[in-house]
Amino acid sequence: MKKAFIFVCMSLMMLVMHIPFSGTAEAARVAVLPIQIDEKHVERASDFTTYYWDVMVEMFQYPEYDLLDDEKVSNELPESGLSSFDQATLKDLVKKTDSEIVVAARLNSVEFDEDNFVLEPIAKVYVRGEFASYNRLTGKYFFKKFNLREEVEPELLFKVDYAQRMFAANLRRCIRKTADMKSKK
Repeated sequence: MKKAFIFVCMSLMMLVMHIPFSGTAEAARVAVLPIQIDEKHVERASDFTTYYWDVMVEMFQYPEYDLLDDEKVSNELPESGLSSFDQATLKDLVKKTDSEIVVAARLNSVEFDEDNFVLEPIAKVYVRGEFASYNRLTGKYFFKKFNLREEVEPELLFKVDYAQRMFAANLRRCIRKTADMKSKK
């Protein structure tokens, strides 16, 4: 009898150790809107689109977030894209796409300028755009106009996609603020 009792206790202990008591939370559904790029003022727009989606996939990973299908999101957008990134527009998109978080970005211009009047030549890079997100779980809205300006050596512009990397770094900062909004319930 004592052996049977020990066997039952050991079986229950093994069962308890392998079954988690805390339930897992459902992943937040994220609707990532396609980036809107002003083709007249941005050269190599496809590079920025690629960096945009790479950052979105990197920052909104599955266990915590669930990215909605592109077709589902695109079907809810007007053909001309969003005219404004205001809170009401993003709230409406959250309802239409049945998501918890909506993320949108616009790239207005990318400019390069060289300054040869100093001891060494310097290239100036200007990136202008907007980022907006709305989190239905917390009811918080985040909007940021960015006007990035960097001075670098001209060789860097040819060796690496410097403007695209500037844009991606700023995008990551904005998404971190969006992700922080989710965790602060």
